[in-house]
Amino acid sequence: MEREARLRVGVIGAGLVVQAVHLPVLQRLDRHFAIAALAEPDAAVRGRVAARHGIARSYPDHQRLLEAGGLDVLLVGSPDATHARVTLDALSASVHVLVEKPLCLTLSEAAEIVAPRDRDGRVVQVGYMKRFDPAVERLLADLHEPPRHLATTTFDPGLREAFLPDGSPDEPPSRRGAFLGALIHDVNLGHAILERTGGAVENVVEAFGDGRTVGAMFALGGGARWTAVWLSLPAAGTFREHVAVYGDGVHELEFPAPYLLHAPTTYRWTRRSGAVVHRSWDAAYERQLLHLHACITRGEPYRTPPEQAVVDLELLERCAP
Repeated sequence: MEREARLRVGVIGAGLVVQAVHLPVLQRLDRHFAIAALAEPDAAVRGRVAARHGIARSYPDHQRLLEAGGLDVLLVGSPDATHARVTLDALSASVHVLVEKPLCLTLSEAAEIVAPRDRDGRVVQVGYMKRFDPAVERLLADLHEPPRHLATTTFDPGLREAFLPDGSPDEPPSRRGAFLGALIHDVNLGHAILERTGGAVENVVEAFGDGRTVGAMFALGGGARWTAVWLSLPAAGTFREHVAVYGDGVHELEFPAPYLLHAPTTYRWTRRSGAVVHRSWDAAYERQLLHLHACITRGEPYRTPPEQAVVDLELLERCAP
């Protein structure tokens, strides 16, 4: 495939993040991607989104989209429980995949995905877009020793539809659904920090959750702890994700809501000598897609493979079996 090949993308699902982020970013990167088709079960939503973004082909399900052919890569933004099936069907159709987190819901599903990916040499990239945020890259570059304490906290002003057992806004998300659908971002970032500093989770000290608040405390080496908490907090009125690494001073990351393109991520390193603040306006979603393009067209090793998602799933299965 040519270096500047324009990849034909099929998009599965037309929910909030797909509409607010993925489709606009794909269109902005039109030198690299062409939105070829959309699959969405809701006919009214499907029609409006296809018309708004000039998508010529639209289908009620991913099977019909794949059967129609003409795709290089599939962007999977459908509900979490569908990710494994859609990804496996895409691999069977010889299509590369960018699948929103979580990759899947079980370790056995992850193993099913890895086998055909290896056999056919396809790219399966997991949508941990924060790994592509320059503020995260700067934090990781500044870390040189395991943390004495690590804290990851997210509060969300509303319940996400993907976590609801039957899509009803009157029911809270399941504990497992909240761990896999929301806390997994915090867990992935925590694993990135531990990987960078040579730290590791030794055991789960405590896991808790009632659907609206879920969290865990992990024991790290040398008596250190990692606390990870996600809360549905309508009273807050805004989304916030905060990461703090305590060691050689305090390293902090503050993320905006993921659907706010070009809102800055703030990184602050506070030490005895003062504080250094770095703000990044680069869109992590855009950098993620450009990386995907390079992986497919130039064979570059990709940053967020299924193996990384397996590490996250293994830990979360111990918290919310």
